Amino acid sequence: MDFLKIILFISLICGLFAELKVPAGACVSKIVNGKLVQVGDCKKDDGSEIARLIKRSRDEKKKAQIKCDVTYKSKCFRVVVYTVLNVTVNDGKVICKSMKYGKPANIYDQKHLKLLLTYLRSLIPAGKTTLSIWTGMEYKNNKLFLSSGEPITIATEDWFPTYPKSDALNTNVAVRVDNDPKTKYQRMSNTPPSWKRNGVICEI
Repeated sequence: MDFLKIILFISLICGLFAELKVPAGACVSKIVNGKLVQVGDCKKDDGSEIARLIKRSRDEKKKAQIKCDVTYKSKCFRVVVYTVLNVTVNDGKVICKSMKYGKPANIYDQKHLKLLLTYLRSLIPAGKTTLSIWTGMEYKNNKLFLSSGEPITIATEDWFPTYPKSDALNTNVAVRVDNDPKTKYQRMSNTPPSWKRNGVICEI
């Protein structure tokens, strides 16, 4: 019986190594049945690789457990809303980070903005007609930037009337939504980061 177990174990290992064919000089690591299996040129033996794989596995599980309020192009967006205007840009960054929601979000195009506006409209508190939420985008030197610093162009009709402002203090972008989906007094605006909003859109 022990001989049979040894044969089966050797077959399993050979099968794993056959499956994990890698180019010369490369290293592939996997956790199989709770054990680290490495194939190729794997020189580290200090436990750092298994720690990295465990962390990645945990991160993926956490991300899978997070329910997205809006999903767009495989990106997950969560919205944190308060009934009062009490969130500055810095507050928004802290909220997203502390609640494991990543960072204040980008708006990637007109279709994405419309999806967000529809969802935000459903969050307007009873007795209120509007809601204003921070994003992670910035407006500087008459240019709009994603949180990564990459410039992006958004259609004029996606801005609140008379926006964007060219004032150097109006560096951060918020989204305002109205109960009435047809009113022009909603969409994006750029304002000083110290202004207070109802919350923040987070991008995971």
